[in-house]
Amino acid sequence: MTRSRYSVLCALIVIGAFAGGYAAGVAVPVAHAQEPIRPLVTNIRGTSFTLVNPQGQVQATLRGGAIGAELILDDANGNPRIEIGASGITIRDAMGRMTWKSPKAGFLPAVTE
Repeated sequence: MTRSRYSVLCALIVIGAFAGGYAAGVAVPVAHAQEPIRPLVTNIRGTSFTLVNPQGQVQATLRGGAIGAELILDDANGNPRIEIGASGITIRDAMGRMTWKSPKAGFLPAVTE
């Protein structure tokens, strides 16, 4: 094979590759695995929000209270374990007994080990 034939063959391969890529981009429609991204919701309003597990059991509740917002985190049995609100933070054990309560709202003592 002469040098000129080799150069022509290389040029045809490069041109064919570009032509095939262009044809594939134009002729074949684009397929998406997901729907196009919609604009994000910037504000959700309501009086309460309840998080449930796949079985429908309540896991957490965020709601507006008389003197501020309250967050209640439940255990697997649906019993409140952690309560955070304007009155402070309360942590309960598996039996429902209070194991710790913040001394007053907005104050958390430093833990030293």
